[in-house]
Amino acid sequence: MKFRHLPFLFAITAGLASTAAQAATTGTLRFVGQVNAGTCNLAAGDVNRTITLPTIKISDLASTVYAGAHDFNITADCESDIRNVIFLFTGTASNGNGALFSNTGTSQGIGLWLADRTGTGHSTIPANGSVPQRSRTIATSSSKAILPLTAAYYKTGSAITQGTLASAVTVSITYN
Repeated sequence: MKFRHLPFLFAITAGLASTAAQAATTGTLRFVGQVNAGTCNLAAGDVNRTITLPTIKISDLASTVYAGAHDFNITADCESDIRNVIFLFTGTASNGNGALFSNTGTSQGIGLWLADRTGTGHSTIPANGSVPQRSRTIATSSSKAILPLTAAYYKTGSAITQGTLASAVTVSITYN
């Protein structure tokens, strides 16, 4: 009795198998993506930062070319695959000395001197220099590139008057 149903079961199984084969379709899955290098940004505290130099007297510049030196750092925060950061400085050169950044404040006879402190002394970053002269390359350490700088009042050659120093220097970074 059990064998009488066997042909019927084969027919149903064959019908189901052919239905599955007829319903099958093929398709291609395409995968896309992108791999980017890491990035760096100036540290939040260094974006639009105001650096206040100490107050000096005209007599402080009587026997020297600069006074009121102020040390500070600027920092780039980077992702771990960044090895070097290049800091590039731009600004308007002083009329009296093209290596200085111009003073738009009320004092006459002074400009802003900007220098890095990466070596054994100070290395001037000239306002009117070539790109290599106005840039500094700093290796990253712990995902940061820290550039030590000094800024000071500097004699331009004309008579110094009392007043304010105001100077704008733009820093931009590139990295690899």
